[in-house]
Amino acid sequence: MTALGGSSRESITDAILAGIVTISADAIICVDDSQKIIFFNEGAEAVFGYAGDEVMGQSLEKLIPERYRSTHSSHVRAFGKSPVKARRMGERGQILGLRKNGEEFPAEAAISHLGPEGQRVYSVVLRDVTERRRAHETQRFLAEAGEALASSLGAEETLRNVARLAVPTLADACVVHSFHGEQFHGVAVTHVDQPRAADLERERTEHPVDPSGSHPMAEVMRTGRAIVWTSADKSSQVPASTRDYLKDIFSKSPAAAIIMPLAARDQILGVIGLYREEGHYDNNDLFLAAELARRAAVAIDNARLHDLVRAGVQSRDDMIGIVSHDLRNPVNAVKMLTGVMLNRKRDEPLPAEVAEYASVIRQAAEQMDGLISDLLDVTRVEAGRLAVDLKRENTEELLSDALRTLAPVTNEKSITLRLNSPDDLPDVIADRERIGQAISNLVGNAVKFSPAGGEIIVRVAVLDREVLFSVSDKGKGMSAEQLSHAFDRFWQSSRTDRQGAGLGLAITKGIVEAHGGRIWAESSLDAGSTFYFTLPVA
Repeated sequence: MTALGGSSRESITDAILAGIVTISADAIICVDDSQKIIFFNEGAEAVFGYAGDEVMGQSLEKLIPERYRSTHSSHVRAFGKSPVKARRMGERGQILGLRKNGEEFPAEAAISHLGPEGQRVYSVVLRDVTERRRAHETQRFLAEAGEALASSLGAEETLRNVARLAVPTLADACVVHSFHGEQFHGVAVTHVDQPRAADLERERTEHPVDPSGSHPMAEVMRTGRAIVWTSADKSSQVPASTRDYLKDIFSKSPAAAIIMPLAARDQILGVIGLYREEGHYDNNDLFLAAELARRAAVAIDNARLHDLVRAGVQSRDDMIGIVSHDLRNPVNAVKMLTGVMLNRKRDEPLPAEVAEYASVIRQAAEQMDGLISDLLDVTRVEAGRLAVDLKRENTEELLSDALRTLAPVTNEKSITLRLNSPDDLPDVIADRERIGQAISNLVGNAVKFSPAGGEIIVRVAVLDREVLFSVSDKGKGMSAEQLSHAFDRFWQSSRTDRQGAGLGLAITKGIVEAHGGRIWAESSLDAGSTFYFTLPVA
């Protein structure tokens, strides 16, 4: 193998470097001390759209937007006099270039200089980052759209968010029509000209698009197919009569438009129209419009479902309130009259059979009254309106008051109710009546599932800034599946005899959480259950 001499090696290296520079995908441009172009590689030709012989000997300003030319030359000269031999150009290493067709584009660029003053050569390496920036802006836009649409619950608010997102990123004006079946349901408009937006929204609301007419919005709603046209694409032109329908958007027909259906669950929920007064739409714009339409349709569908649920819950709450109010009067009358029958002093006692019937009627009335109270409480819990009067309470007194009222319930089934608690319990912040109700619900639940002659233990322990209460029974317990539903309203496990309405634990959970406490349960089959809850230390 023959070794190459020094000059031969250098000439080969120079040739290799020249070949790399020439074919580099990045634009590499060299200018002399007067900033005339003396080298323009193939990458520069591809980026700027000029052939090399079109720019050789021309000023570098030819490749720079006009508004930057006055300062660019002075910056380059100042750089040439500095001791720094190479650096990035522009803010954060990015500048704007100017293509032959007049289009500006973002670029990353670095510059270096070599040689003495008067003979200095500047070299610029430039990379077109249009696609990278576009991808970043696309991701940012879709992230913003997702967040904005997810944050709106009502259908009307969602419509306005959809329209707001489109301007000015995708359009100079955006009109969103909402439909239920073929019935116009609402419109939202955003426009670069705010007064025009208000006028247009009012006009479209007062004179909505006829779904059976020939308006482009109606056509998209009927067919489910998008309409796209742009002045830059002669093949996409639509008849003038159709374009005339949209002269209310601007003072003339839009230069470009994208009209897309808003479809979810195989239903057309509305139509979104995006309009540009000047310019055109490209494939990236179409992608963004389609993504916005898809996300908007899901958001509008969710908003409508939310509105339906909210209306249904309100109707239910109204019904419960009315029925509870109307039921209480006859129930109270039954309780009062049976009480009079059973407690009134008379010369001759009531027949045993009548007294028994009256006692049963009174018990049934009391159960009805309790059920009415539970229905009202669970409604308040779900609506977040359960009122608690929080005060500093002595924990021992709170417990003794609550357990004292439960003695008749446990005695009836010969169940022993034991309390295990340490001395010197700290005070808690609580609503005495509501916590008494919670303890009563938990002990009552334990009584229901405990065998006759069994035992229920109420324990109290002090944690860091909480007091922990627990109620344990020795009943049949629950499986993991049953335990997961323990605090659901109207749910009763298969082990119950269906006493009550299955609201007690749901109400207890609401009471504890209204106090800022926690509640949970542990259970296993044939090993009993333990329900825990905490209250904050005063």
